[in-house]
Amino acid sequence: MGKAQYKKKTQAWRHNPLRVPDAHLGAGKAEGKADPAKEKQMLPILNKLKSPQYADRTWACAAICNLIQNDAATRRLFQSRNVVGELIERLSDDIDEVVVEASGALRNLAIDGGHELCGEMANKGIMSHLTVLIGKISSTIDTILTGADQSQATSDKFFQERKHLLDLAENVISLLWSMAEASPKTLQAVNAVASEGLLVKVLQGREKLGLGVSLAAAQALYSLSQDNFPFRKALITHPSALQTLIEVAQQDHAPAESSQQAKSKKGKGKDKQSNGDAQEELPEGRALLRRVLVCGVLRNCVRAGSWADEKVDISTITNATVLPLVNGLLDVNLQSVVGRVLELVQALPKQDVVTALGKDAKTDHRSGPELSLERIERSLSTVVTALEVLTNICAGLEDEEEGPNGAEAVEEDGDADEDEEMDDVIDDEGLIERGREPDAMFEDLSTNPVVNPGATLSHLLTGLQLPQRLTALSQLTQLSFPPANDNPSPHPPTTSVLSMLHLRALEALNNLLLTTAASLPSNPSAASQAAAAVPVQGIWDAMFATVETIGSEPQALTMKGQEMRVEVLQMALGCIWGVAKIAPAQLTVQSQQIQTLIDVLAVLRSEVAKTRCIEALSSLASRQNVTVEENRAIGTWLIQQLTSSAAPLSSETLIAVLNAVIDMYADETRDYDQEVFVKGAFLEGLSGIVAKVKGEVKKIDRRNDRQARVRGEEAYENLVAFIKYRRSLRR
Repeated sequence: MGKAQYKKKTQAWRHNPLRVPDAHLGAGKAEGKADPAKEKQMLPILNKLKSPQYADRTWACAAICNLIQNDAATRRLFQSRNVVGELIERLSDDIDEVVVEASGALRNLAIDGGHELCGEMANKGIMSHLTVLIGKISSTIDTILTGADQSQATSDKFFQERKHLLDLAENVISLLWSMAEASPKTLQAVNAVASEGLLVKVLQGREKLGLGVSLAAAQALYSLSQDNFPFRKALITHPSALQTLIEVAQQDHAPAESSQQAKSKKGKGKDKQSNGDAQEELPEGRALLRRVLVCGVLRNCVRAGSWADEKVDISTITNATVLPLVNGLLDVNLQSVVGRVLELVQALPKQDVVTALGKDAKTDHRSGPELSLERIERSLSTVVTALEVLTNICAGLEDEEEGPNGAEAVEEDGDADEDEEMDDVIDDEGLIERGREPDAMFEDLSTNPVVNPGATLSHLLTGLQLPQRLTALSQLTQLSFPPANDNPSPHPPTTSVLSMLHLRALEALNNLLLTTAASLPSNPSAASQAAAAVPVQGIWDAMFATVETIGSEPQALTMKGQEMRVEVLQMALGCIWGVAKIAPAQLTVQSQQIQTLIDVLAVLRSEVAKTRCIEALSSLASRQNVTVEENRAIGTWLIQQLTSSAAPLSSETLIAVLNAVIDMYADETRDYDQEVFVKGAFLEGLSGIVAKVKGEVKKIDRRNDRQARVRGEEAYENLVAFIKYRRSLRR
């Protein structure tokens, strides 16, 4: 469990470039205290959604977006009046402009409201409307791409219709993206729509269709291709998908960025000075983000050695295209970015959105500083996506094979059940007597994991210097988490994306350290080289700085909306485990750091994180230069966890503690063995828990979690063999 690597992203922990969690917006709004001025505006706006005048219906859709933006309380107020159902009904409106604005309002609702809103949309039948719209959009795109409308290209009507198409396509695809990330149920509904044809078609026509809609397509493809086998299969079997993805991944994004930058400057006039924003300093960013997302889609879909890999050679694409692109995005000065964000926040317009709802209200209106903040967020989101792709590349351990199943497994289970019934009447000494001999304890030590990273380990460690750069990206800033009180972040979108960026950097670093540690047994001479390539002390100090910063506000760890603090804390512990495994003798360890690892277990929620912590303590306690006092502190605590009659350990934690104790005291020649293990009567303590351990292992249902049961049985057998071995030394 401690060796967990990260290939898949949990949907709930992915940063949506436009989505700000409700809890980041401040306790007042989260508690449902809607702005009275906005509440007064609500009913007239809802009534206009059914107005016979299409202009009123269009305006109402835009007004709803402006009122609910980053305001959970007002959004829920509208929800209580069935705003979702009303907007879905407008998707079948006779007027294109109304359909476009309704889809935009629903898109923003889905983005702002997240899982809750997407689930409501699915329940109210949005997928049937999206299916119809996808068909219309797809056929119209065919017309544009084939040039059939060249004769109309000079008419104002054509340009207006084309704009409506692009806006509608972007909104619909963004809705598919949000629905795909909401829940397994909504993901299944999106899979049933078979949207891969439209998404690939949009990428194929990216030059004519523009950045907005093609970026939305790339985002949808990226989300749908993660941990979603049905969609991956449909995508790679699409006749032109793989070639299109490769073309986008390899195409230089700079010309598209320059073209978009020129368009954004054109026509600004005096607004450029009056806004006082930083648009001249920042690239548009959408073409780069599109390219990184497509690289991620390729890595998600094409497995090394698969039939698809025979067509595209994912290893060559990774080394020639993906890694150079990702590598260029990792040197971000986050402290400087945060400083610029705080400056722009001070320059935001103070006008009340309610008084700004004039007849020309639009769903996507942004002031100059808002556009600059949006671009900064997009740049950070691009780094997050690049880190996710890098995490996949650094995941160098091949997945373990599943244990036996079918009739053979059932037969084995039956035999085991009979043995367990007999064990119920046997005491500790009887179980020790029946246990396997000490020699068996070392039988499996020669089995090493298969290491196969997406690039050579030396290139990742030395060529790209990833350990140092990922560590820098993991360091917290003043905007990394929402404040540990009822106040919102100064800029919630930046806080949301920074939290995710730190987590993704730590995940990539965790995988890199894990792959490095796993490669050492197969090549012992590489141990010193790895220690030199990995700045273990620098990573160690940085990770403890993160742990201590998060631990300085312990009350926040249990607050709603602060979940990312625990996620980052747990992943930092994974990196501590990694350096402790790679080169423990190279570390300068403070006694307080050992106590911190012991104390932090009480607040961890993940069994994987707890196991990492315990295994890190074991590595520290048995490192070459460990002191007797350090070993005693760790060993005594571990034995107390096993022998205490207080709250029982979970099965995974129990297994980790048993393995840690056996690893620490398997070599009786160590300097600390006599002073700690023998004088501390650890053997007597272990001998008295054999039946207890056997009983806890039996509670693991082998039918529901066979691997955990196998690990538990191995730990039990090793415990008995270890006890016999240590007793034999006394003779």
